[in-house]
Amino acid sequence: MTPKKLWIAILLLPIFFLLQNYNEVIGFLASRQILVYASVIYSLLAIGYLILYIFRVDQSKSLLILFVICICFLFFTPIYDFLHWLSFNTPLGSYWVVFPLIFFFQFGLIRKIIKSPAIPLRFVKLLNLIMIFLVLSSIVTLFINYENSKKDHNLIYPGKPISDSYIPVQEPDSSKPDIYFLLFDEYTNGATLKKIWNYDNSGIADWLKQKGFYVADSTKTNYNFTLFSLSSIFNMNYLDPQKGNDGTVTKNVMKANQSLSDNEVFSILQKENYSIHFFAPFRNRIEENQLGHFFDFLIDRQMFMQTLPGSAMEKIKWRIKGSRFYKPNNSHPDDELVEKNRLIEHTIDEIKGTTDSTLNRKPRFVYGHLMITHIPHVLDSFGKIMTEKEILGLTPFQTYTEQITYANQVIKELVSYIQSHNKRKTIVIIEGDHGFRHFTPELMPIYSFPNLSTVYFPDMDYSLMTQHLSPVNLFRVVFDKYFGLHLPLLKDSCINVKDEP
Repeated sequence: MTPKKLWIAILLLPIFFLLQNYNEVIGFLASRQILVYASVIYSLLAIGYLILYIFRVDQSKSLLILFVICICFLFFTPIYDFLHWLSFNTPLGSYWVVFPLIFFFQFGLIRKIIKSPAIPLRFVKLLNLIMIFLVLSSIVTLFINYENSKKDHNLIYPGKPISDSYIPVQEPDSSKPDIYFLLFDEYTNGATLKKIWNYDNSGIADWLKQKGFYVADSTKTNYNFTLFSLSSIFNMNYLDPQKGNDGTVTKNVMKANQSLSDNEVFSILQKENYSIHFFAPFRNRIEENQLGHFFDFLIDRQMFMQTLPGSAMEKIKWRIKGSRFYKPNNSHPDDELVEKNRLIEHTIDEIKGTTDSTLNRKPRFVYGHLMITHIPHVLDSFGKIMTEKEILGLTPFQTYTEQITYANQVIKELVSYIQSHNKRKTIVIIEGDHGFRHFTPELMPIYSFPNLSTVYFPDMDYSLMTQHLSPVNLFRVVFDKYFGLHLPLLKDSCINVKDEP
């Protein structure tokens, strides 16, 4: 009877693995991915069982050996993270110490199983009971998570109290302003550029002021993590503290991604009959813009990175790239940089393509997200795409101001084009979602928050603006000024987001 009972544990283990991962990102992980992984895991188990059968290993021992190997392969990353935590971040917790430790422990355990006279029936029953309990608890969690996802629509900011109660203004569409929201990812403010890099950015500030913009030089963003910062901007409010301070939770990151196209600002604008254009490299509910789905990789590798092969491949890839055996291309740009540059140019073209000087038409909101100042940095000081070798020889800190120079050229290009090709009543907002983020942990909470912030109102009345207005209040001011939505300004606060385990 013992061999038959061991089948329960070995068959339930992959189901527990799949349920755990589905619960982690419920609503985002496709059923197709679950089926593919299930097919691969059970096929490998069948092959492993066949190999042990050929070598005439006792059936009960074969199943227990497969169970041990399966645990290591499927749950390697959680095991590693736990051992790393036990080491208190000492060298003993490094990957190259923990990996051999796990391997030799597993090897010794398998050797002991083979040499043992028999597998105790009591142990088999206990193992089966544990697996049954784990699977059942995961199923209960699945139902709870499913009900919660229906309530919050898989959004990090689920409610819309402002837009739900909003009554549209009684004005013709032609009198409503177009709004261009141009987001430059990781663009810090002028004061920080001067202090940290000794870079004088007053040229672009002066140019914008000549164009009628209000330029704030002392602003700080509310979150130093892109998706949380933008979710806060578009919802005109702070996020739930339990979710908004940790960017390592994949489910919260994906909920924040979804909130970029389902939020208070967009809901109000839709009530005002605005057409919305979404030119950002994120999956969204507005339109497919061919700019990619930047954070989808978290879902694509959700299960694979939990496993031993996934973890090992990631570590080996970075080890090779930083070793003397890795030979970067000396004369040609890396494909990643060429593609990033292409997407930036495509975004610029898409933004320009929305301009229309016709007065009697629907108002429009254009969200353009430009990754110019975000790593990997693309251009050198001459505006040429850097080769991979050139980038490997420089730190992001060293190449950052060159990206600022290029971003300033793009700002001038877009502002000039919008103001000359779109109707006169057009609001232009140029914002950084956060500042430069590649500081030491001690400096991150200080210097990753300062951000670019400048606004153009057609009447150039900036009485509602302040030099310290943070992004969470930005659309509160816009809707107050143009739609009579008298929302109180929130306290300007900075929340340092954890985004590394």
